[in-house]
Amino acid sequence: MRKFLKIAIVSALVICLGLPLAALAFVLLMAALGVAIGIGGAILGLLLTVVKFALIVGIPLLVVWWVATRLLARERTY
Repeated sequence: MRKFLKIAIVSALVICLGLPLAALAFVLLMAALGVAIGIGGAILGLLLTVVKFALIVGIPLLVVWWVATRLLARERTY
């Protein structure tokens, strides 16, 4: 009888305390993982925006500036 009572009490504690705490830990871990993935995605999107800006705007401006300095130089070496 004592063994059965001990098993019943431990089972009740696991069901009443262990399962809700495990579910709460799972929910908190999934939320933290979602936040981490969201922040990582935002940083990656910002990085891609900077690269896109460099390719679409920055490089053509640098090429135009380089050509202008070559054409307006005092000593032309071409």
